[in-house]
Formats: sequence, C-alpha cells, structure tokens
Amino acid sequence: MSQPCIISVAITGSLPRKADNPAVPITIAEQVESTHEAFEAGATLAHVHVRNDDETPSSDPGRKVIFSVC
Repeated sequence: MSQPCIISVAITGSLPRKADNPAVPITIAEQVESTHEAFEAGATLAHVHVRNDDETPSSDPGRKVIFSVC
C-alpha cells in the first residue's frame, strides 16, 4: 500500500530570467500553464514568484495573483 505524499514545485525560482532559461514562466499566463502542467504530473503545491515587466521579482501586492488548480 502506498503512502500519500505532497509534491511541491517551484516553477519560477526568484531570479532566473528568459535569458537564463527560455523555459522559465514569467508572465501570469505562463505561470498558470506551468502550474497546471505540474498539477497534471502530480504536484499538489506550487511556489511562484510574480514578476515585474522587466522579469525581476515583484513584491507589489497589485501584481500578486492567487490561483488554485483543482
């Protein structure tokens, strides 16, 4: 019998930009798509960093988006 577990993913990292890794999801749409793909692969928790337009990390509450993949 298998034991339940929580699989957590960090889809963005806090510093990588497209120049560092073209696959890093920067826009909210990319982050939602990446999180959904991780969910379909078995992830149950995602950690993301919302970005400014220049791809730097943002702490601006106006840019924060909370989404749930259920």
